[in-house]
Amino acid sequence: MPAIIELKVKDMTKAYSTLHSALQMEYKLFVMSIGRTKQNILQFEGKYNLSSQIFLKEYPKMGDDPDFIDWYGEIRILDALSIEVAQITEMLEQCR
Repeated sequence: MPAIIELKVKDMTKAYSTLHSALQMEYKLFVMSIGRTKQNILQFEGKYNLSSQIFLKEYPKMGDDPDFIDWYGEIRILDALSIEVAQITEMLEQCR
């Protein structure tokens, strides 16, 4: 269910501009983070010659190797970043 966020501000135009600029900056930062995270994941996939999809299925049986823990963490970070980007994108689309 959609939610409505209400802000009480003195100058709607300035507040809108500030909010829009902040969302755009956050979007750019998240996109950059996604790029770095994808590179990290690709390095693990190359090092172990294994896709992340297969890795996730096998991870519970793979032990506690620090690389595997890091790889799993990178995948989860990518998931979280992707959710944030989708949320920011949705908000930016409504700020037009």
